[in-house]
Amino acid sequence: MRDRAPLLGGIFLVAVGMALETGHPLLGAVLILAGGIWLIRESLAWGAAVYIVTAPFPWQILFHHHRIAVSDVVAMILGLWLFWRHRKRLLSGTTWGKLWIPPYYRSPLLLLLGLAVLSLGVSLSRTTTVIKILEYLEFFVVMPAVLRALGSERRPWQVVLWALFGVAGVLALDGVYQFLFQLGPIANVVDVHHVRADATFGQPNAFGGFEADTFPLILAWIAAGPPAWRKNVWAWVALTAVALGVISSFSRGAWVADAGAVFFMGVAWILTRGWSGIGRRVVIPGILIPVAAFLAIDLLGKTNLSHSAVSLSYQSTLERLTSSVTAVFNPNGHYDTHQRLLIWQTAIRAIIHHPILGVGLGGFQRYITLHRPPGLAAIPPMAHDLYLEWGADLGGLGILAGIWIEWRWIRTLIQGVRRLPTAGTEWRWALAWGGFGTTVAFIVQNWVDFLIDHGVIVPLIVALAIGWLVSESWREDRG
Repeated sequence: MRDRAPLLGGIFLVAVGMALETGHPLLGAVLILAGGIWLIRESLAWGAAVYIVTAPFPWQILFHHHRIAVSDVVAMILGLWLFWRHRKRLLSGTTWGKLWIPPYYRSPLLLLLGLAVLSLGVSLSRTTTVIKILEYLEFFVVMPAVLRALGSERRPWQVVLWALFGVAGVLALDGVYQFLFQLGPIANVVDVHHVRADATFGQPNAFGGFEADTFPLILAWIAAGPPAWRKNVWAWVALTAVALGVISSFSRGAWVADAGAVFFMGVAWILTRGWSGIGRRVVIPGILIPVAAFLAIDLLGKTNLSHSAVSLSYQSTLERLTSSVTAVFNPNGHYDTHQRLLIWQTAIRAIIHHPILGVGLGGFQRYITLHRPPGLAAIPPMAHDLYLEWGADLGGLGILAGIWIEWRWIRTLIQGVRRLPTAGTEWRWALAWGGFGTTVAFIVQNWVDFLIDHGVIVPLIVALAIGWLVSESWREDRG
């Protein structure tokens, strides 16, 4: 315990800061940042864990009349620490690319950032575009570099993964609580007396995306990790809680994303390991538990635990599942799908009218506000499609950048799953396999949503760092 005392002190400060954030936001933020700096000095893994735990919460501090998320400040501190740690090599100019730009998706990332900078010249809101560029640097450059700096040792990665599993599990239970007792806006009423869960994200689709992208990493921990991982009770608790969270979000995109992730993870398992162990180690946590969670939410949806007088006729869990299929064949007959079509049509018009540099990174919301189509109920925060969002924001090359960067993510992780040895290094294979599943889930849901935002993107950041380590690992093994 004497060796752990410095870590416990930093963890205590962060925990107290998080507890105080609701009533005393400034004091809470100061304690979180003080604890974060303390932990970063002791252990980079614990410092990264502070970022992961704080990112899903909407905590902000006011700086020169601008609100900055607490997690953004933690990311800045981590980036500065990484720079200081490697300052001699960085100042010599020999390792900038290797340290900061993930080589396996460097080219499409540079294209994306280059287009974003050029879009400043035509942006509908230069302030929004500058903020978005800084966010992209945090999400795709700084944080993957920080996590990659953990190296290939097992213990630091366990800290990071447990931080993600813990915050995802807690928020999932909070979401289920919201669903059960109708603690949310009337616009989200579902199954007569309940609401779609959104936890701290403000939007059910964002909450569902965070939980759905985390699920494959927990599944990989349980199904493919070392025996100690597979037998960990808390991992099974986190998996069950996250499955309930995904279902209670009533996000069709999240449901389909996890279904697609589990399917392709199963295919990858069969192609690399054969059928051995898949029934017991993959089917139970990856299929049976989510199905049980679906049935539990459907059953609980029949009970009015909120005692609310509201009795609107909204979809049940099963009806929402079946409508996900019928909406494909009759989109105009489904309100949500019809609204999506109006948004997508507006995004296509933006691409046609601004094909070269778009309307500026993050500018689609401003564009649809100025060109609101008839029948659109509310202005959306984004285009509900990654390719259309980047196409509207950055022009035709933005769509190319989206396809290119996702292909690089998937290809690298598939190569890792195929080439990494499994004997004696199950945890490395489990990381690659789980990172592959998370990336698949992200890509699938971003056909109908756009989830590059604070908190929601944390599981993908972990997957991007895994891809970086995997690409280095199998290249070293091959060499």
